[in-house]
Amino acid sequence: MKKKTLVLEDNVLKGIVYKVEREGVEESKAIKDLLKLGLQSYVVELYKAGRITLAEAAELSGVSLRRMLDILLEQGVKGNVTLNQQIRALEYAGEL
Repeated sequence: MKKKTLVLEDNVLKGIVYKVEREGVEESKAIKDLLKLGLQSYVVELYKAGRITLAEAAELSGVSLRRMLDILLEQGVKGNVTLNQQIRALEYAGEL
């Protein structure tokens, strides 16, 4: 993990303060959560546009392929992996 210094716009700071007050979390956690949410949204858009693969989307989001599929479905994005492909991948993983 690396430390970064940022200059944030007032509306972003208000969003952070809102999350801190409403959820009772530390400011640093609120910032991390909101950054992660923004990154995830960006990754979903890249995947939807066909600019990255499912594996790339999962890697950028820091989640498993299965979780990435769930995230995409939650966002209304259908995956391009068939059930048979998923079964074969799980069988292959079990052989490792």
